[in-house]
Amino acid sequence: MLGDFTKGRYRALELITDYVREPSRELRLNAIVCEVSDEDLRWVTDKVHYFLLRILEDAEYDPAEDFEEIPIGLTES
Repeated sequence: MLGDFTKGRYRALELITDYVREPSRELRLNAIVCEVSDEDLRWVTDKVHYFLLRILEDAEYDPAEDFEEIPIGLTES
């Protein structure tokens, strides 16, 4: 599974990892409606965030290898 990472998938996982770090307002409201305590919601989001960070760490994708050389604009005349 981790060998299937592409630049786009890796960036999407980074985005989701940042998004999950703090429960959104909508998620907190849904938790109230579903009678989930703020403490339990926070515990679960902390664990999900931790595991997403571990997946990023273990991914066989290295964003540094995806670096494209961009010409500076120095050309010979």
